[in-house]
Amino acid sequence: MDLGPLIDELLVKYRISHDSLEHSIREKWPELVGVANASYSHPLVVERNLLVVLVSHAVVRNELFLHRTAILEKLRQLPGCAAIKGLALRSG
Repeated sequence: MDLGPLIDELLVKYRISHDSLEHSIREKWPELVGVANASYSHPLVVERNLLVVLVSHAVVRNELFLHRTAILEKLRQLPGCAAIKGLALRSG
């Protein structure tokens, strides 16, 4: 019995050995929001077409909120991110 095709299918389905969408976003985060803002914020997960971002400073939270349209435009340029519709900013 050849298990190769089944293993390949499982690797793709569960994104094993492939970068996750969130990992790709984290790598590009400083380019998307700027280095200063990136040091006080961290993209966590994509849920229901929203990128959940943990923000540790109120001023940075306000900056990300004000520039969310431009951030989303840049974000949608990344592979697999075209369906992201908004940012959910959470304090933490």
